Amino acid sequence: MKPAISTTQTVALIQSAIAPTMVLAIPSVMVSIAQHDAWISGVIAGIVGLLMALIIAAISKANKGQYFVEWLEGRLGKPIGIAIGIMLGIYYFNNFCVIVRVFANFVSDMVLDETPLFMLVGMMVVVTVFTVLQGIEAIARSAFMVLLLILIVVPVSVFILYTDIDFKRLIPVFDTSAARMAVASLPPIALLSEVSVLLILTPFMKKPASAIRAGLFGSLLSSSQLLLVILLALTIFGPQLVPMLSYTFVNVMAIVEVGEFLERIEIFTVSVWFLTMYIKLTVFLFAGVHCLTHSLRLKSKHHVLLGLGLLAFVTSAGEWPRDLESGYKNLANMPQLLIINVGLPILIALGLLVTRGKRKQGGKQRP
Repeated sequence: MKPAISTTQTVALIQSAIAPTMVLAIPSVMVSIAQHDAWISGVIAGIVGLLMALIIAAISKANKGQYFVEWLEGRLGKPIGIAIGIMLGIYYFNNFCVIVRVFANFVSDMVLDETPLFMLVGMMVVVTVFTVLQGIEAIARSAFMVLLLILIVVPVSVFILYTDIDFKRLIPVFDTSAARMAVASLPPIALLSEVSVLLILTPFMKKPASAIRAGLFGSLLSSSQLLLVILLALTIFGPQLVPMLSYTFVNVMAIVEVGEFLERIEIFTVSVWFLTMYIKLTVFLFAGVHCLTHSLRLKSKHHVLLGLGLLAFVTSAGEWPRDLESGYKNLANMPQLLIINVGLPILIALGLLVTRGKRKQGGKQRP
């Protein structure tokens, strides 16, 4: 029996697949480009993200319940379906390794500076592999619980930070050129394109017809978190200081305190962010294993998962060039994100349009 996840759980999975890496370092990049108008770039990115989610969801609705790779093989032909499946499998595995390394670097810099990097990487890979072994339903339930925590912790944190907010730091509005605001919106647009994971998740949904709703709400939640972090950073630190912050989200939450007797309570918010990072890792590893298993006609997903887990540990724990260690902050993966998550779905949509006419003709010829 195929596992089944609800629409709300799908929203949580999409939100966790996008938001964690986006809120960590992208705000400082955007502010360095668009200054105090970076929040406008966030709004632009959010609108584009909704359009991308709408396109991805429309493609997903054409799938009537088959696994993604099998569906592509039936609609576009076996060679094309296998090629796209392998391409996506490599993409998700590669991104999984990058995220593990970025996450491990963050933990090493901010929390466990005396712990060897290979131990941090090993722990993250083991936890992720164990979670993926439990199946997509377990991942979805975990993602939903984390989403509930976000909806509780974030409003409380914003309420506590309210006394430190100065909206005058956002003035004058539209002082930055339209070109710079457009350029600043590209990094979050690239990460919001990760809503394309919906293509793989839709066959597991109890109600595949609600894929559009899941994609839109997941993208909206992610872009809202980015916009909130940008606004908090600008109104608390100002446009001159934010670009110098390595981890904007953590720096913003680090000043949360209640009176003079309760300090360092940002650990609650950061802990929830940690959970979302683990959900993102599990979603990407699950997607990679799923695509490669079906594309290569492998019988045991468990063996594929264990093999990829070992390969991920060796890849993420090894020596990396310094210009790649910062991962998403230097936007090294932005072209790859746009090609795989935007360009490829557009080609799939065009292929579906072309084959739809042939499919109808074939259907009419049947006795």
